[in-house]
Amino acid sequence: MASHAQFAAVLQLVARPGKRDELIHVLTNYAATLDGEPGTTMFAAAADAADENTVWLWEEFADEEAIRGHFEHDFFRALQLELADLLVAPAAVRPLAPFSRRVAPDVVAE
Repeated sequence: MASHAQFAAVLQLVARPGKRDELIHVLTNYAATLDGEPGTTMFAAAADAADENTVWLWEEFADEEAIRGHFEHDFFRALQLELADLLVAPAAVRPLAPFSRRVAPDVVAE
């Protein structure tokens, strides 16, 4: 796995009631900016099927420098301002150390 990402995090974002669709829209737009963050090797987001207010994120980074760059990037800073009005609390973040990943050969990233 180290050749793909050395660091990852899973984040739980809980939207204010009625704001999850707006949160999903903001995160979808943010994902389009990640080409400007070459050290962010993966960003995936999913709505929680059992909780109408929760969204989960999975992010992977090439190295520690990429994580620093992620937090210092203008798009990330702008995202934090947008999220402040949409979330009931700051995102719950769980840092991870990836060790295995498989993507089916016919899957194409969006």
